[in-house]
Amino acid sequence: MAPSGEVAVSVNVAPSACAPGGRPSRSKVKRRVPPPLPLASTGPQRQPDGLEPGFFLCVSRLLPYKNVDAVVGAFEALPEERLAVVGIGPEADRLRASAPRNVQFLGAVADDELRWLYDNASGVVAASFEDYGLTPLEGAALGRPAAVLRWGGFLDTVVEGVTGVFFERPDPAEIRAAIDRLRHEDWSAEALRAHASQFSERRFVERLQEIVADEAG
Repeated sequence: MAPSGEVAVSVNVAPSACAPGGRPSRSKVKRRVPPPLPLASTGPQRQPDGLEPGFFLCVSRLLPYKNVDAVVGAFEALPEERLAVVGIGPEADRLRASAPRNVQFLGAVADDELRWLYDNASGVVAASFEDYGLTPLEGAALGRPAAVLRWGGFLDTVVEGVTGVFFERPDPAEIRAAIDRLRHEDWSAEALRAHASQFSERRFVERLQEIVADEAG
């Protein structure tokens, strides 16, 4: 039996789904099934050395399209705030060399450290061009809002005014303005966690079972 449709992880990936032979096939995408979060919100936590709570958090591979340089640049004019950057990549040395003193690079961290970082951050910041916006969800699962680029997968995973704010371009000034909005809003940790729960492993399995049942029926 031929399949009646395809499944995509986000609205950004769906238009690129292809028919046999590589032809674009927007109409074939039947449902969006976002993958579950890889980091459990419950579990052991460990504080990284030299970092106190109350920082902003950027979790990203250090690659050009991730625009971590724009996030770092935003904090040059926010001397009263701190940024912790988690991740490794070929841009690491360049980013470290140009970063202001209120930016700390942590490199690769273990899950217990990452869980502590999300739990003790003031918010998550992401300026990358992503097919699927994962880090705002990991932050939301621990009750933390996010300031993210209005593009791609973040449109699926961030609800403006409920779980975070958007900025239009990966530009330090725009990121800085978004962080300012993030700081002055009152965020409901309960609403953030409820949003993240829609992306749990249980919901992922349920969505797949629904699709299989529909196809079989």
